[in-house]
Amino acid sequence: MTGAFTADLRRCAAIDQPRHALQLFTRNYGLHALLAYRLGRFLLRAGRRYYLWPLLPFGWLLYFLLSRLARTVFDIRLELSADIGPGFYIGHFGAIRIRRCRIGANCSIGRLINIMPAAVGAGPVIGDRVWIGVHAQIVGAYRIGSGATIAAGAVVRRDVPDGALYLGNPGRVVIPNYDNRRILGLGNQRQGRPDLGGARG
Repeated sequence: MTGAFTADLRRCAAIDQPRHALQLFTRNYGLHALLAYRLGRFLLRAGRRYYLWPLLPFGWLLYFLLSRLARTVFDIRLELSADIGPGFYIGHFGAIRIRRCRIGANCSIGRLINIMPAAVGAGPVIGDRVWIGVHAQIVGAYRIGSGATIAAGAVVRRDVPDGALYLGNPGRVVIPNYDNRRILGLGNQRQGRPDLGGARG
């Protein structure tokens, strides 16, 4: 939990540039949901370690309270069935649903997002450094390549290659080699706060 959440914190701090740590938590509501999610995933693993069992009742109570806060107040649902890599950034809050999927490191999402399996079958597999804009829908066993960009409002109906810009409904690849480092906020931190567009709301 500690390593992944530390990466989440560093990424949010690099993008939001708060004056102090408390301001980071008051400005980025996604961190509340990520804290609950990382705790829940830690507790799932802790169940296999007998020496941590005394901590589990308190831990699960804390997880329940934090996750309910995130769901009720911010409408962010990060289900424990999802495998979310470190450095995850949630650019806004509201109608975010993520379950039974795999998401790589240093990805960004906006609000009104669905990333989940269809009624039957496996869920999506998303690579590293993927940017997913507001209102995007990734529902089904699709593979999103590393460095891909899913534009705001896009509905994924097929696999997306590495580094591609995918947009529309039904979606399609419009630029096969698109550099999304700026909107991800990676590699441009010395130039000031990046413009994340749809990933911020």
